[in-house]
Amino acid sequence: ADSSLRQRRPGASNSLKTEERDDQESRIPRRRGRSCCGFIGRFMLATCIVICFGLVTDALMDGRPMTKDGLLQPLSYLNFAFMRLARDLSRAKSRQRRFNQRYALVPVLLGSEEPLPLGDPDNCAGCIALTREELADYDGRQLADSGEAAPLFLSILGRIYDVSGGRAFYGPGKSYYKLVGKDASRAFCTGCLEPACLISSLEGLSPEQRREADKWVELYEWHDKYKLVGRLRDDPLAPEEEEFLLAEAQEVEARRSYKPFRRR
Repeated sequence: ADSSLRQRRPGASNSLKTEERDDQESRIPRRRGRSCCGFIGRFMLATCIVICFGLVTDALMDGRPMTKDGLLQPLSYLNFAFMRLARDLSRAKSRQRRFNQRYALVPVLLGSEEPLPLGDPDNCAGCIALTREELADYDGRQLADSGEAAPLFLSILGRIYDVSGGRAFYGPGKSYYKLVGKDASRAFCTGCLEPACLISSLEGLSPEQRREADKWVELYEWHDKYKLVGRLRDDPLAPEEEEFLLAEAQEVEARRSYKPFRRR
């Protein structure tokens, strides 16, 4: 019996050593995991502190109030960037489907795409010409005689498009409703939806900003839900009034205190 016990003891000892080694090895990944999580947590905390410090500093330098809207104002420009990205993805899909441009996405995102042909707003089927006052009636309001909603028209670079198919975006109370019923070409270039920015003049804008209007025209021209319905009549404002409106828009843009394409 004693000899059998002595024979078993070395095996038992080896088994214990193996278990201890396995336990030690299993602890190493746990330590590494805790260390990695700790590093990620500290990094995220440091990032939040830097962002908060930057937002407070920017608000102080820009003279904005220390409120939620005042502090988060710079982040609102991300909405404009995402909006433009969604627009360009839609443009790429239209190019692929309608013009067989299989690899349209990369040129569109890089801004190196060739312009697409546009319809003639004076010679399209059923096209109309509206003054600024007449265009204002096509703002989705409820019609008293029929109880139905009026169509949603907007003008960009003098071209009028029916965007009633996008009522979820352009209908009353929605994000882009302020663009409806008027020629707000400047707003398409800058992303400013303040009342002062909703004008047609592109005076003082850079070529890159003006190019934004062309991209929106392409979207409305070839989108399945939107269609060209006519043009804005040549109805120029008085020089003094146009100069006054332009100065107001430039003042708002200089402050950059507006929220690009946000519901109001």
